Amino acid sequence: MPIRINLLAEQQAAEDLRRRDPVKRTILVAGFLVGILVVMSAYLQFKLMALGHQVSRVESEWRKIEPDYSKVGTNLNKIADAERKWTSLQSLASNRFLWATPLNALQYSLVDDVSIVRLKGDQVYTVTEGIKPSTNAAGIESRGKPGRSHEKIALTLEANDYSANPGDQIPKLQETIKAYPYFKTNLQKVELASRSQKQPDPNRPGKTFVFFTLECQFPEKDR
Repeated sequence: MPIRINLLAEQQAAEDLRRRDPVKRTILVAGFLVGILVVMSAYLQFKLMALGHQVSRVESEWRKIEPDYSKVGTNLNKIADAERKWTSLQSLASNRFLWATPLNALQYSLVDDVSIVRLKGDQVYTVTEGIKPSTNAAGIESRGKPGRSHEKIALTLEANDYSANPGDQIPKLQETIKAYPYFKTNLQKVELASRSQKQPDPNRPGKTFVFFTLECQFPEKDR
C-alpha cells in the first residue's frame, strides 16, 4: 500500500491556525464597527447641516414676519383693553348708585315733629389703577389686571326735633328709617352722629328743639 506524504502539511496547518486567530477576528470586527460608525457620523453630519440650513431659512422668514406679528400682538392688547373698559362701563351703568331712590324712600320714613334742615349725600371712590398687559424679555405675556374703585356712600340728615320732649323722636326716626323696605335692604347702618342740647328757636317763639345729625351708611363696594 503506497504511503502519501504531504510535504505542505506543516504550512497548511500554520495557515489554518492564522485564519482561526481570535485577535485577527477581533480586529476585523472592530474595523467593521468603526466603518459603520464613520458612515453614521457622516450621515448625521450631513443631516445636521441640512437642519442648520432649514433653521437659517426659518429664522429668515421669521425676521420678515416679526414686525407684522408685533403689530398684531399690539392690536390684540388694545382690543382686550377696550373690551375690559367697555365691560367696566356697562357694569357701572347698570349698577351705579342713583340718589332718586333713597331720597324717595326718605320722604316716607319721616316722623312727626322732626324738621329736616339739611340733606347731604357723600359718594367717594378710591381708585386703584389697572395693570396693563405686558411681555417680558423671555416672551412670556402677562394679561394684567383691570382697574378697580372702592365705593363709599353715605346720606347725612341734619334735623331739628320739636317734639314735646325734644330728643324723644330721634330714636323713633332711626327705627323708622331702618324698617322702611328700601333702607332695610340697602343700608348698612343708621347712627346718631351728633346731638345738641335743648335750645329755644329764635324764629318760633315758645318752641324748643334739639338739633341732631343722622348718618345713613350704605355697604362699601368694589367696582
